[in-house]
Amino acid sequence: MMHRIALGAAALLFTAPAEAQMFVDVFAGRSLPEAQPATITANEARVNDTVVPAQLRVDVRRLNPSNSTIFGARVGFWSGAVGVAVDASTLDPDIRQQTVRATANLRFDETVFGERVVIDPGRDVTVDVPHLGVPTTATFALLAMARLPRDRGVQPYAFAGPAYLITDSDLSGDWGLRAGGGLRLPLSGRFSLFGEYRYTQVDASAVAGRISGSVQGVIADSGAITVSTRLRNHAGVGGLSIRL
Repeated sequence: MMHRIALGAAALLFTAPAEAQMFVDVFAGRSLPEAQPATITANEARVNDTVVPAQLRVDVRRLNPSNSTIFGARVGFWSGAVGVAVDASTLDPDIRQQTVRATANLRFDETVFGERVVIDPGRDVTVDVPHLGVPTTATFALLAMARLPRDRGVQPYAFAGPAYLITDSDLSGDWGLRAGGGLRLPLSGRFSLFGEYRYTQVDASAVAGRISGSVQGVIADSGAITVSTRLRNHAGVGGLSIRL
């Protein structure tokens, strides 16, 4: 579904009518992500080179990302009261130092973040998490836009569309949603100032590594340990718009 919406928005953008007005926006602001639950999973293990099912699942009740500064740009067309645009912005969802609560479906006894963590099946425990830096990521969105056309004064506008998380090899993203709105204040000539609220929701997962060890000649290691969460991000930005 999201792929069809994205293709439709891209087709509108690149087949804009001749009377459409092209614009370029550049902006910066602050990102305020919501605290979200996270899941740590390992779906298989290898014991003496034999693969066996593991299906380990650790549920973290509430993981708090850090606030960050974001930068971005948007290119699109207005045709009367409606428009389309391609929008891209940075996203740095670092994890702040915190204490979280977690449960597991299998026994977990390993050193995590420099401390030994033991979770018996079904037991609710606390785990201290240090500050964790996540590689800089970005979001890419295809937006449908609407505005209240005015010859002068403040001009309100809104937008919504599918968004995708662009990452490096350590993190994988998925399709999500971006929506928001703002106010645009025309200056002299082709320039305007604007301020807007942006909401972005995307799913993300990262391979955190593997757990391995040897006991009495038995060598074992887990499959890829994956951390999965949903990023829900609120942001306020301001910037400069140029009509081309």
